[in-house]
Amino acid sequence: MTLENHEAWPTMTTTVTDKIRDRIERIVTTPSIPAVFLPLVDLLSGPAEEANLDEVVRLVSYDNAIAAQCLRVASSPLFGMVKPPKSIAAAVMTLGLQRVETIVLTSCMGEAFSREKWGIDPVAFWRHSLGCAMVSRKFSEKLAGVDGERAYMAGLLHDLGFLASSMAFPEEFAVAVERACREQIPLHEAEQATMGFTHCETGRALAEKWHLAKDILDVIAHHHAPTQAGSAGSLVALVHLSDELCRVRGLDYGYYERHKVDLISDPAWSILLQDHRDLEGVDLARFTFELDESAAKVGEMVSAIFGPVAA
Repeated sequence: MTLENHEAWPTMTTTVTDKIRDRIERIVTTPSIPAVFLPLVDLLSGPAEEANLDEVVRLVSYDNAIAAQCLRVASSPLFGMVKPPKSIAAAVMTLGLQRVETIVLTSCMGEAFSREKWGIDPVAFWRHSLGCAMVSRKFSEKLAGVDGERAYMAGLLHDLGFLASSMAFPEEFAVAVERACREQIPLHEAEQATMGFTHCETGRALAEKWHLAKDILDVIAHHHAPTQAGSAGSLVALVHLSDELCRVRGLDYGYYERHKVDLISDPAWSILLQDHRDLEGVDLARFTFELDESAAKVGEMVSAIFGPVAA
């Protein structure tokens, strides 16, 4: 991934923006990610038919933690293998590229952020992130010309700021999470009320530090305010709507949130309609009903990676 020239943050004061960037930069235990992370993300976020399977296997093999996780998940009952795969190549073939992509991200983030430093339940976090990725990809199938793999990656990474806030502002973020749970409000609203900024801003700072691509960075920075997104407006709007749908259908952050979704009235819907007139023919009732099947698949995948999801 290449470093992009990022514009100034128009909705944040210079003082707050500098504070966030400074905290991200000077954390003693700054999250470090395995060397194979960015090359693998580049390979896996493009069209599946263009992915070089041999190169994926080679990169996965370089990192013991990722390789071991791929082998373990591929051996789980989820895939019904008579014999567990004995090689990385066999595990990658069994899992498929999307599942490898998910394992790469969860393994790398697990190495970068120890469990005790998470501000929210990591299983709930990944359950929501994976849910958003799967819904984003399903949503993209309704829109002509949209890259489903890019939508999946954007959905998987949209809440990167939760990890950044857990590391850079652990006490403040803990207060925000407690308030969100107590008042049953969206977490970003609790963050804004208690911290003066949200995971969108801290996520943007970490994404810049890691040199993530511009469209993914825009999703991380604006998925709760898609009207503020620039050239990646359609992708941001798609992930925003997918995020909303997940949070009202049980793929949330592990607490009850008083939250209703009206897709047609959401500004993100209008943004998508500008570029995708074919969206007018989508049967919303049927589409949202289809998400229940996705939710079940998410539960299975999270259980395979982390163990059974707590009731």
